[in-house]
Amino acid sequence: MKTLKFITSLFLIFSLTTVVAQESKQVKRTTITKKFNYMKDGTKVPYKITIYKTTRSPIKLKEADEGKLNQDMANTPKQVSKLILVDNDQFPDYDRYIVVRYEEINDNSFELKPTDRGFKVIVADKNMEYVFGDGIYYVNEKDEDFFVVDEFDTM
Repeated sequence: MKTLKFITSLFLIFSLTTVVAQESKQVKRTTITKKFNYMKDGTKVPYKITIYKTTRSPIKLKEADEGKLNQDMANTPKQVSKLILVDNDQFPDYDRYIVVRYEEINDNSFELKPTDRGFKVIVADKNMEYVFGDGIYYVNEKDEDFFVVDEFDTM
């Protein structure tokens, strides 16, 4: 009976290890901090934005190289998620966590531009604007399908 349990547990360990080892993903993490100002009642109010970027891309090899020793990687869309922390020391009610998720194709450019009311996020000519006190505002309805946005208050 002990031998049967031992063999069964070894089989489970090796099969789970094989399944977990087969997942091929490349993960890249970066952090950027920027400082901007916005206008409130005629005065400039400073705020700080910290962007935590995580990029996940599945690793796939080109089918034409199948069976070769050194295979080339195929281009696959990357899943990008950016946690944007808005930190406003003068008005703590405006502190927010914003999670922006989108699919990056051909290394989309990411820009963060300040506006008089907040800031604008631009990715691949699609944009969304964050307005302090109001929340997320999409410029075009078509752009709303490109971004997946979640907004949270800080504690």
